[in-house]
Parts: sequence; C-alpha cells; structure tokens
Amino acid sequence: MSSDKYTMTPEINSNDTEDCTEWWCGQESTLTMLEVFVIILCILGSFGNLITVLAILFSSLRYSVNCILIGSQSFAGFLYCSLILSMQTVIFHRHSHKIPSAFCAAAGGIRYTLVGVIMLHLSFIALYRFLNVVYINKYRYMSETRQLVISLILCWVFPMLFTIPPSFRVWGAFQFQSSILACTFDKSADQSNRIAMVTAGFIVPCLFITYCYARIGCVAYKSFKRMSRWKGNTPQGKAIRLSAMMLCIFFIFFIGTFPYFVLNVTDKKFKYPIHHIWTTMLSWLLYCVNPIVYTLMDNNFRTAYKKFLMGDCEKNPVRRVGSTFSRAASV
Repeated sequence: MSSDKYTMTPEINSNDTEDCTEWWCGQESTLTMLEVFVIILCILGSFGNLITVLAILFSSLRYSVNCILIGSQSFAGFLYCSLILSMQTVIFHRHSHKIPSAFCAAAGGIRYTLVGVIMLHLSFIALYRFLNVVYINKYRYMSETRQLVISLILCWVFPMLFTIPPSFRVWGAFQFQSSILACTFDKSADQSNRIAMVTAGFIVPCLFITYCYARIGCVAYKSFKRMSRWKGNTPQGKAIRLSAMMLCIFFIFFIGTFPYFVLNVTDKKFKYPIHHIWTTMLSWLLYCVNPIVYTLMDNNFRTAYKKFLMGDCEKNPVRRVGSTFSRAASV
C-alpha cells in the first residue's frame, strides 16, 4: 500500500504541471502572499466599512444627508470586501485555473455592480456638496426624504443595467481569466458592454464629480478673498470643509480605480496579467481606507467611532441643529 501511494503522487503533480500553462504555475509562494494580502484586506475592509455603517446608525449622524449617503456607500464597500475579496481568497488558495462559468458570471456581476454603486454614491455626494455650497435652496429640496430615497435607489439600481446583461450573456459576458485569476470580462465576447460600462460607470461620473468640486473650490476661493481670515465655524465654512473631506475620498478612489479601468480598456486580451493583478490589488487596498479618512478629517466621525467602540451608543439620538433633511446639514 505504501509503495502505491508514493508511485501515484508524482503522476498527479506532473499532470497538474502539464495542464497549467499560466505564469503563476508552480509559484506557490507568490500565490500564498497574494492570498494573505487579500485576507488582510478582506478583514480590515469589512470591519472598517461595517463600523462606519453602525457608527452612523447609532448616532445623530444618521440625521445628516451626507452621512446617510456615506453610510450607504460604506455598506456597498462592506459587501464588496466581504463577498468579492473572500471569493478571491478561495481562488488564490485553490490555485485553480478552472472555475464554473455560472459562478464566475454571478461573481463578475456582483463585483462590477458594487463598484458602480460606490462610484454613483461618490457622484451623488459630490452633487449634494455642490448644492449645499452653491445652491442652498435646491439642496434643501434635494434633502427631503422623497428625493433622498430616489437618489439612494438610483445608486443601487442603475449599475445593474450594465452588469445584469453580461451576467446572463445577453450583452457581453463575464468569464474566469486564468491568467489573472479573476472573474472579469470575457475577452472573446462582445466588447461594447465593457466600453459602455467604463464610460458610464467611470469616465462620466469622474467628469461630473470633478466639475462639482471645481465649482465648490471657486466658491471657497471667493470666500477667502471676501474675508480677512477664514471663519471655519460659519455654515458655509463647515460645508466647504466637509466637501474637502469628500474630495479626498473621491481622489483616493480615483487613484485606486483609474489604472484598473484604463488597463481593462487598453489590454482587452489580458496580455499583461501582472499589471491587471497589481491594479486590482491597488483598488482593493484603497476601498479599505475610507474609514481612516473619516477619522482623520472629521471630529464628528471620530466621536461616533469612539462611542460605538466603547459601547456608548445613542439609543435615541437627537437631531442636532443644522443636520435635518430639510436644512443645510453639516456632519
């Protein structure tokens, strides 16, 4: 029995080696490092985004329009880190170059839907910051419950218009690409869906967000010129300071996703798998840092995090002055 055991083992290893022709074949240490890195990101990203959602829910931050949008965005980040990164960890661990097509179609659809949801949240946050600083009356109208609910529904539903068709191979397709060990766009399917998704889900929102924050910057510059010194405690000063924090969040997201989307458009055949992997890793890393930015740049978030982690939650938080839906709210 022992001799049969030892004679069978080399045959299995040799067959696996012969069947696998990708760059990572035999590179178990590299795949282990990638697996450990993704596990760390999965834990930190899930924890950070979930804590952000709970800190908002159990504090008076939940009465702020901006914080409601941040909470919804953080929930999307939590789903991304907990679902997509955990699935990616399993793929790295199995060292597999064959994944069921149905599983990959679902995983690809969920992945790109959540990316689109996060991007649309950043767009609506920029819109609300822009209205809060430039058109306060329109901001009050958009802050009413009905308009806010419609905004949230759009953030979650609109990306599905581009991700559901390829999930069912109606328009484009998702497939496991063994060269980059990920469920992503099928290089043999219609590429118009990929182009439309990148355009509508990344390029257009980036241009819109840039315009919003550019206008906010112009208002801030004019305010600086009018005042002898900056008065940060004024409503407009608080709104601009909050806008600066959200601009930082967008800038981080842009840095993390821009290389990935550019590479997906320019390298549709996945000729440079290493570049696909490091750009994906970069985007995953930056999905996890939003709670850190909130903590460093906003005192109210620091207080909410501290109270929640210390178990000092507000069971019946009161609405603070200036933070209701119908007024110009600052966090």
